[in-house]
Amino acid sequence: MKLSQKTKRTYIIYSIIIFIVSSITIYFTLKRIITEKQDERLEFYKDLIARKIKYENPLPIFEVDDYISKNPVKDTLYYKDTLFYMIVNGVEKHEKYRQLTSIENLPGKTVKIITRDSLVKNQDFILIITVSVAIVIFLLMITVYFVNTIIMRNVWNPFNENLEILKNFSLENSQPIHLQETNIDEFQELNQSLVKLTEKINSDYSNLKEFTENASHEMQTPLAIMQSKAEMLMQSENLSRSQLQQIKAIYLAGQRLSKLNKTLLLLAKIDNQQYKNKETIDINEAIERQLELFEDFIENKKLKLNKKSTLNTKIEVNPLLFDMVISNLISNAIKHNIEHGNIDILTTDLFISISNSGIPPKLNSTTLFERFKKESSSSNSFGLGLAIVKKVCDNYYWKINHSFIENQHNITIYF
Repeated sequence: MKLSQKTKRTYIIYSIIIFIVSSITIYFTLKRIITEKQDERLEFYKDLIARKIKYENPLPIFEVDDYISKNPVKDTLYYKDTLFYMIVNGVEKHEKYRQLTSIENLPGKTVKIITRDSLVKNQDFILIITVSVAIVIFLLMITVYFVNTIIMRNVWNPFNENLEILKNFSLENSQPIHLQETNIDEFQELNQSLVKLTEKINSDYSNLKEFTENASHEMQTPLAIMQSKAEMLMQSENLSRSQLQQIKAIYLAGQRLSKLNKTLLLLAKIDNQQYKNKETIDINEAIERQLELFEDFIENKKLKLNKKSTLNTKIEVNPLLFDMVISNLISNAIKHNIEHGNIDILTTDLFISISNSGIPPKLNSTTLFERFKKESSSSNSFGLGLAIVKKVCDNYYWKINHSFIENQHNITIYF
């Protein structure tokens, strides 16, 4: 979820809560204030009526009763809401009233005075004010929401533009990034930190790339000399069998080290995105080329080869990288196969699947594609073949999957 969307959603939720709470608060506050004022008015009328009765100048009112009592009655005063029935034009109606009932001890008599005031007009007044204020609050919130949206869009616009610049950042382009200036201190500080960070990344990448290339180049020369000298020594006639075996071990170790150096350099180049050029190639043709190279190995192990493919098997990829993928997969299928086993190859424009018979794997499907992971420690391989395949797949965002079902290994690459 985007930050702006989260902010808007939070604002809307809190606005609704505030709107409801404020409307209820306003309603009950107004009701209490108006009720208190109404009670004061009723008490005023009660006192007025009591004075009129005291001075025997009564007003034309209702509900004034005389009580004869030898002892004065304790003054009583209480309020309540009640219904008052009226007949208007022959129709019986009832309305809500606020009623004050009081017992007054006057000279020579005790009277009960009841004063009432209609609640209808007060409730209508409270409702009108509450609705009016609620509408004002609602319109204010809507206005603030849209104003805030416009402000946030303008505030975040430089950030979004800089984000697009960062998305297009590439290590292959050694030029420093240029982010849009902003008058917001936090964003400007972030921009400065990002510029410094990308400059350091570019510098570290250049140094690492240069070191890898130099190390590979410097290692190849002494390795080539060592292999050449070992080969010359093996051709000497005055060597014992033990000496010949030792020199041969040196030669094979140099050869192995040279191959490891080239493989690690290849992985580094793939990591550094140095194979960018793409061509449209036919998957079936690429597989046929690699099968021709492994034809003798397949025959020596007496393997049965089955191939199936669809008509359209074109893919856009770097030819060298794709050849390495196919070569490693076929080599892996031969190496981990059994005598008189089978190799099944299925190709479409969506995926390529290579299956082979074999024994259950010792490694799980996750660690199988890690560097220097191999089934047997005595194997002459480095455990880098499938790591190269996985690295190429990651480079092109392909999905690779391994499974072992019914004594069949299967590796599928989904394009």
